[in-house]
Amino acid sequence: MQPSGSTVRGIAALVLDRGSRTIRADSLEQLVRAGVDEVVTVLGPSPHYDVEQLAGKLPRVRFLLLTNSVSVGEQINIGMHESVCNLVLVVWSDCDVGVITERTLERIQTSDALCAVPTIRSERGTVVPTVTAPAFYGSRFRTIPAQPGNQSETLYPFDYAGVYDRERFLRSGGFDRAIVNPYWQLLDFGFRAYLWGERLIVVPSLRIDATRPLPAADTTLDQSYARFYLKNLAVRFGGDSGKLPLRRALGLISRSGLGPVAALRLFGEIRRWVRENRYRFRQDARRITELWEEVP
Repeated sequence: MQPSGSTVRGIAALVLDRGSRTIRADSLEQLVRAGVDEVVTVLGPSPHYDVEQLAGKLPRVRFLLLTNSVSVGEQINIGMHESVCNLVLVVWSDCDVGVITERTLERIQTSDALCAVPTIRSERGTVVPTVTAPAFYGSRFRTIPAQPGNQSETLYPFDYAGVYDRERFLRSGGFDRAIVNPYWQLLDFGFRAYLWGERLIVVPSLRIDATRPLPAADTTLDQSYARFYLKNLAVRFGGDSGKLPLRRALGLISRSGLGPVAALRLFGEIRRWVRENRYRFRQDARRITELWEEVP
C-alpha cells in the first residue's frame, strides 16, 4: 500500500524547528513520500537562509515565519489553524517519519481519539518509553513511563509528536500558551483531554526516528506547574460539573513560591476558567488515575 503523491489522504504534517538555521530539505521531501497531503513548517524569529529557495523547490511545503519566540504549544496552536486537513502529524525537524500505510491511517481515522501517538526510536535506534500513565502516591502526583507495547492509551503525546484530530484539538482549546515549561504544558493538554472526555491512543505502527538526542523533561515545580495543578489536579467533579474548591488557594499560597498576591491572582483566574468550562468536565484527576489502574 504505497502512498500516492496525487491522492488526497486527509493528513498534513506540521514540522517544528529545534532551532537550527538550516532546514533539512530531505526531511521535508521524506514527509511527502511518507504520505501526507501538505507540510507546514513553523520557524521562529531566528534567520533561516534557505526558506525562499526551498519554497520554490517544494510546492507542497508552506513556511510559517514567526516574528516572536513562543512556546512549542503555541506554535502548534498556530499551525493547527493554518492546516487544511483534519488530521495533523506533529513532528520535529530533526526526526524522520516512516511511511504512513493505509492500515495505519485507517486505524487513526476510526479511533475517535484526540491524538494518536507514535513509536519513537532514539538516535541510537532504541525504542523510547513514550507511553505515560498517571499515578498518585498519597497526595503526590507522579507519571509512570512505559514502552509502547500492549498499552492502548497514554496521558500525553511525548515530545508533542503524534497525529492530532484538528477539530477535536481546537475544540479542546489546544495548548495553554501561559504554560511555558513543555513538560507541564503537555501534561495540562493531556489531562484536560481526559477530564473533558477525550482520549489519546497508542499506534505502534506509526513510527518516528530521532536523528539527535531527545531533550530531557524539566519536571521542576515552577509557575507552570502551579497553573497545571489548579486546572487539573485541584479540580473536583461532582454531579454534572467540575469546580475548583476555595480551600485549594491555601495550598497554592504555601507551596507554589508565587507569593500571596500572585498566588491569589492566579487562583482567581483559574477558578473563573473552571467555572466557565464546568459542564465540559466528565471526571477528575483521581478518577482518571483509578480507571487507569483498573486496566489490566
